[in-house]
Amino acid sequence: MDEMTFTVVGIPATKGSYRIVGGRKHGRLVADNERELPWRSAVANTIRRQWWQAHPNERLPRRKDACEIDAVWSLLRPRTIRRTHPAVKPDLDKLARALFDAVTDSGLIFDDGRIVHATLTKTYCTSMREQGVRFTIHWLDDEPHRREEP
Repeated sequence: MDEMTFTVVGIPATKGSYRIVGGRKHGRLVADNERELPWRSAVANTIRRQWWQAHPNERLPRRKDACEIDAVWSLLRPRTIRRTHPAVKPDLDKLARALFDAVTDSGLIFDDGRIVHATLTKTYCTSMREQGVRFTIHWLDDEPHRREEP
C-alpha cells in the first residue's frame, strides 16, 4: 500500500476558527463554520469505506510513516463569474487544513503532522455532481533504524 486515491463529492468546507461557548473555565469549543464537521465526517467516512472495501476484516492502520498528499478541489463556478481560476475564497490553506484533519479523523494516518509535502489545487467545475475533492496519499519510505516518536 504505497498510495491510495479518494474522491469525495459534496461542497467542500474549510477549517475555520473556533470560539469558546459557555465560559472559559467550563466552556466548549464550537466551530465558526457549521459545515466543517459534516464535511470532515464525509471525507473520513469515504476513506474508511474505501479501506474496508479493499481490506475486509482489517482495521485502519493509523500509519506513522511520512506521507505526501496531492489534492484537487472542484468548486462550482458561480453563473456570473467569468474568471478562469478560482482566485477567491475559500482559501486553499483552510481547505487543506479541513482535509488533513479528516484524514487523521478517519484513522488512516496517526497525525496530520506526518504529512511532509502537499500539492494543492482549486479548480472550477460546471455541475453540482462534480463538486468535491479528489486526493491521493503517497507514503514515503522511512529511514531505516529510525527511532519512532510517540
